[in-house]
Amino acid sequence: MIPTPPEAMSAAVLVTTLKRFAGLARLAEHPESIARGLVPLIEAAFLHADDAPRRCLLSQAKADARFADLLVTEVFTDVARSLETGWNDDHLSFVDVTIASTRLQDAIRILSRPCPPARDIASLLMIVPQWEQHGLPAIFATEKLRRLGAPTRLLSGLSTPEIIRLAARIAPHAVLISTSSYRSAARLPELVRSLRKDIPQTFPIIVGGPAMVENRTLCAHSGADLATSDLNEALRFCDFPLREVTVPVSAAGV
Repeated sequence: MIPTPPEAMSAAVLVTTLKRFAGLARLAEHPESIARGLVPLIEAAFLHADDAPRRCLLSQAKADARFADLLVTEVFTDVARSLETGWNDDHLSFVDVTIASTRLQDAIRILSRPCPPARDIASLLMIVPQWEQHGLPAIFATEKLRRLGAPTRLLSGLSTPEIIRLAARIAPHAVLISTSSYRSAARLPELVRSLRKDIPQTFPIIVGGPAMVENRTLCAHSGADLATSDLNEALRFCDFPLREVTVPVSAAGV
């Protein structure tokens, strides 16, 4: 039976429980089955004033690539949603959510698989527009694409001229644009038009992200070739040649 954490947990108990879950993930035939139980534990670790639980989590993940994959591809996304829910329901303060989100982003960076695409192989370009306030969805998507075998670069917080200049130099197989709100989605057409007009190369442009939940029509009418939050659908649409991904025995030293 998978243990569930109480509402409040000391750092020592949280460390012990995280180790137990890491052990379960290591032994489970389908580790994703314990992902739901991990979410409140990891959220508590990111919110905790003591950094021992976070150090324990990262240590366990760096020692086990399978556990790291589970965290990055399954658990961390749900932790981010839980933090958002806590903020919307007034269970968490703005400071709590900001600190925890920063720690979550740092954990993704530490556990990510660096894969700068070579110039002679196909790659994708993920764009977080300068006006977009939420970067975590694009970070999650970029890391998932890399783990699926799609070398992906992430451009965040750049002006449209800077994006155009870099995209022209990179010459990606396809461009993906992350958007999270109505306000952000409403500005997509100007970016899509610039990408088409100012870059000599032609490539599919795909938009997606949290805005697809309530603003799907707006995203679909942005001028992009496809609007979806399904990464597999995006890969199929642009006919991307996936590379074989080898999961290391240990991710230590990432």
